[in-house]
Amino acid sequence: MKEENNNIQVRSSLWSNIFKAESDEQKILDLLRKFPAFADLKKRELKMIRKIVHVREYLPNEIIFYEGDPGVSMFIIESGKVEISHTFKSGIKQELALLFAGDFMGEFSAIVEGFRTATATALTNTRLLIIFRPDLLELINREPSLGVKILLGFSKIFVEKLRNLNRDYLNLYELLHIEKQIEK
Repeated sequence: MKEENNNIQVRSSLWSNIFKAESDEQKILDLLRKFPAFADLKKRELKMIRKIVHVREYLPNEIIFYEGDPGVSMFIIESGKVEISHTFKSGIKQELALLFAGDFMGEFSAIVEGFRTATATALTNTRLLIIFRPDLLELINREPSLGVKILLGFSKIFVEKLRNLNRDYLNLYELLHIEKQIEK
């Protein structure tokens, strides 16, 4: 044992919290279940996905990935706050989204190759679950019935994002059309 400022720091495994690792593991499984692509999976299947999850902590203002970087992984936010931004050719930086615990990003990169379309920055101490595409694709190939469920889950996410993008496009089109009518 070591004493620092009248606080005792325990160094013996005899006194460590043996249930903390178990509760962290359950927290990760719960977070994976909340990710839409994994929502319908059985506990056994979630545990298979858990085996390919990496956990990383980021400091405030640390870049998670830059716009233009190769996309090789997706992220689920366990804790913290992440800014998604785009820098225009003019140098103007635009915040696109603020993401919090339970949110996810980079999900396209979990399935298909491509480049990051925005920059992600941790705004606070942030803990992320990371799934790398090669690991996920290997799991999909090794467990085809699970793979079908995973790919169907990702398809639902992509369809919802496409619907939202289409709605935003139509709203912008309508706004521009109204402005043209006003100018006449």
